[in-house]
Amino acid sequence: MDVNYYYTFKEVAKWGSYTKTGEELGYAQSSVTTQIKKLEEHYGTKLFERSGRKMRLTQSGEELYYYVDQILSLLDEAEERLSKESNLRGTLRVGTVESLAAYFITPFIKQLKEQHPELKILLASGLCPNLKEGTLEGKFDLSILMDRYVEHPELTTIPIRQEQLVMIGSPGHRLTGLDAIELNELASETLILTEEGCSYRVLLEQVLNEGGIQPKSVISFSSLEAIKQCVADELGIAILPEISVKKELQSGKLVMLPFNHGDVKVYTQIIYQNKKWLTPPLTQLIASLTS
Repeated sequence: MDVNYYYTFKEVAKWGSYTKTGEELGYAQSSVTTQIKKLEEHYGTKLFERSGRKMRLTQSGEELYYYVDQILSLLDEAEERLSKESNLRGTLRVGTVESLAAYFITPFIKQLKEQHPELKILLASGLCPNLKEGTLEGKFDLSILMDRYVEHPELTTIPIRQEQLVMIGSPGHRLTGLDAIELNELASETLILTEEGCSYRVLLEQVLNEGGIQPKSVISFSSLEAIKQCVADELGIAILPEISVKKELQSGKLVMLPFNHGDVKVYTQIIYQNKKWLTPPLTQLIASLTS
């Protein structure tokens, strides 16, 4: 059923006249008559009856008017919400890595939630390969990664910034006295690494393998806080995003070691499917993250 018929029906009920309804809606009187007749045929009942010079609703017409009024109100509300990008409902699914979830993205999620309090935002953390796969499969509307620049034929990539990675140690660690740490210095160290598959662990391992360097030992954790505490307790050294260790560096709990290798580069970036329709909340989130 053409929704315009319901608007016509409501106007006839309002004016009690096919002629006046046609004038208000810009239809010929015959078009108004045809639309009402199609509604009556669809519902199998008479909707209007003549009372003097006016058309008035029958009992069936009054019953239909109750539902039509609600339907058109909801349609008008939906149009207003969507066209004006006001408080939207629905669900926004965002994937990201733990470091960005903890130290970067939350102010932007909070801002979006304040703009759209009825919007449900699902924020999930994971490893970059899983996030990319989840984005391709439609599990996430978009993902915010910390990885090498992502190039994929089915994904749009928007770089936000190059992320600074730092090597950290406990205060007084022997490597703090060096001007620069060469790769061979790491052979006698215990490396405390993030879990396998983490982008910056993968990059560091590639650099070490290419240099033929085998660390003395490796400890692996999935938790950034556990890694930082182990480093502070002098169990080894680690490489982490600078944003995740700022407080510890400022307080002196941890120190930055002079390791700078050009091949260990990662970028904070947004990815989403090329065919993805960007809803107003998605557009707003992307604009906030890249501004």
